[in-house]
Amino acid sequence: MKFSQFATVTTLVAATLMFGGVFNNVAADGGYGHIDKVMGSAVVGSGEHYGNVSLVNGSVQMASNSSAKAVSLVNGSIDIRDDVALDSAETVNGAIAAGRNFMVNDSLSTVNGAIKLGDNAVIAGDVSTVNGDITLNSAQLAQDISTVNGDITLAGNTVVKGDVIFKKAGKKKSFFGWSNHSQPSLHIAADAVVEGQIILEQPVELKLDNPAMQAKVVERF
Repeated sequence: MKFSQFATVTTLVAATLMFGGVFNNVAADGGYGHIDKVMGSAVVGSGEHYGNVSLVNGSVQMASNSSAKAVSLVNGSIDIRDDVALDSAETVNGAIAAGRNFMVNDSLSTVNGAIKLGDNAVIAGDVSTVNGDITLNSAQLAQDISTVNGDITLAGNTVVKGDVIFKKAGKKKSFFGWSNHSQPSLHIAADAVVEGQIILEQPVELKLDNPAMQAKVVERF
């Protein structure tokens, strides 16, 4: 392992522990309480710290230097600026986009929507989509990253300590009948590392700038 990669992994452990302790205290205080709406969006301002944010029809915007516990949406996207901390974030129909230095105590997930994180994100859980691309840039992910019908891009010096998984895809109804979806792709930059396996439960186009990653590939289709 390169020294830079070792340093990145060490930073992941230290940052996760430090973040967990600091953020748990902030969230427990619940300075601004919880947000729970059926209709309407929510804005968390800079320096504000909320408990849970739950919306049915609406989006969430989080300004820089804000935090919340669980952010959960049904129909809406989650727009996160720089230096934001969360316990977790999930949405059914919508994307998750975050700026620099995003810190997550648990996991990120979408059903129908992309996940795109800015530089230096630290995620202590999983990152997953069903129908949506995932892009990490110089991120540190403690567990797995997975999708069914999406592309995965690991840019910069991203470190995934778990597995990269392309789950088995079903068939979609087209004009000509039932057919498989278009082939997804996996791009791993030269300085990015997957410490677990690259598990393919369906055909995937591989773009591995780091040749060592080829040995991680396990085909299960």
